[in-house]
Amino acid sequence: MVRMYAGLFHKRGNGEMNPLDWSLIAGPLPVILLVSALLALAWLVAGRNASGYGSLWRGMRGGRADGAASVRWLAICVPLIVMAAGGVIALLTWLVNNVWRPFSDLLPFTIVLWSWVALVGMVLALARQPLVRTWPRRAAAIAAGVLVMAAAANQVNGYFQAYPSLRVALAPWLDPKPELTRTVPVTETVARLGQAVESIWHPPRGMPKTSAVYQVSIPGVRSGFAARPGYIYLPPAYLTTPRPQLPVLVLLGGQPGDPRAWVDSGQIQAMMDGFANRHHGLAPVIVMPDDLGSEFANPMCLDSRLGNVQTYLTVDVPNWITTHLQVRPAERGWAIGGFSEGGTCAIQLSTQAPRLYPFFVDISGQSGPTLGSRQRTISRAFPGDAAAFARVNPVVVLARTRFPHSAGVFVVGTSDRVYAPQQRAMYLAAGRAGMSVMLMYLPGGHDWRVWGGGLQRNVAWLASVLGITERA
Repeated sequence: MVRMYAGLFHKRGNGEMNPLDWSLIAGPLPVILLVSALLALAWLVAGRNASGYGSLWRGMRGGRADGAASVRWLAICVPLIVMAAGGVIALLTWLVNNVWRPFSDLLPFTIVLWSWVALVGMVLALARQPLVRTWPRRAAAIAAGVLVMAAAANQVNGYFQAYPSLRVALAPWLDPKPELTRTVPVTETVARLGQAVESIWHPPRGMPKTSAVYQVSIPGVRSGFAARPGYIYLPPAYLTTPRPQLPVLVLLGGQPGDPRAWVDSGQIQAMMDGFANRHHGLAPVIVMPDDLGSEFANPMCLDSRLGNVQTYLTVDVPNWITTHLQVRPAERGWAIGGFSEGGTCAIQLSTQAPRLYPFFVDISGQSGPTLGSRQRTISRAFPGDAAAFARVNPVVVLARTRFPHSAGVFVVGTSDRVYAPQQRAMYLAAGRAGMSVMLMYLPGGHDWRVWGGGLQRNVAWLASVLGITERA
């Protein structure tokens, strides 16, 4: 994974690394940020003004008014703030987990804990405003509160390993992608059925050394699904004349999230360019469509009253790809992959549309589409129709149908206690259904070490089964 992010680290002319590229999840910066935030929190707790500990010491020695105020601050105000913030976070956690239920799983304890710390820090900073006499001290209190919030946010970031640097976190603003409408058709080099593209491909002079990533709008013509903009990766060989006819990999993100997650946190361009550089500019054309509709939506990649996402991904997206890009025909089979909810979607669509997606990579996926429980899923998505849900539940489909021409990889983190048992269950079910499958464990939890690493470890396999390279 370190190599995956190597392309992001831009040094200045004097050899000094740009602060935007300092690691937020490894090295000294996250430690310095955390220690600084804890000191800032202690300073906010210390007393009613900037010399809180001094006031407390003077109060203990002489019983002065400022010392008494500091004692009241420490004995009454701070405990009340800490308990009130805890109560607010506990209430919000309960509402999210039991009422709103935007996620199929409960909020991780790490998020709950650091949300509490962040709220305590900011409330302490605000509570100190009327108690200090000068604007510099008020500003310092606000700065301390912001520092506590930043450190708490980075602890959550460390849990998911989502943003290795500020450059990645700010990438949507620092590196907006141009929009693609249609590529200009050129002469194609087409491999025969069973023939590897690499065996007939000779890079023309002037072929670009790097790929291109574009933003795309893929309308839900047949499905009616209101998708957000997606993204596509075009390898160097695609950007030249003649171009090889390449297969397609459809990649999906998790929930909550957006299609750009693979571009930024997953560093898909650097990952795939690494493979392309070793194979004459060849790599799959990667399409990263939206399968959610909004950040917190969860239509579960199904056709249900929550949205016709299955039709979108099996009809609208393929139609858009074949009319806007020069790629291998869909009837010859593409691959689909994703992480978390996107991984669940990958195995679903491999069982629902096995001719379109005979190959899949399911990274940290679940054992089936879910809104948190079977009863809730059937009630909200299929108005109580359990049979309708069974027809699209991959566990049920795998138990009654054979898939001798499908192949896939299941990947999960060794410390992912929630998803590891589900991935193993799906691996066994897929094997019993005749699929050629592998189960891969990687160090990490439900985070980008596994999600990005899971795809990176299987790029060569995908290229082989998709006919880019010879099969081992």
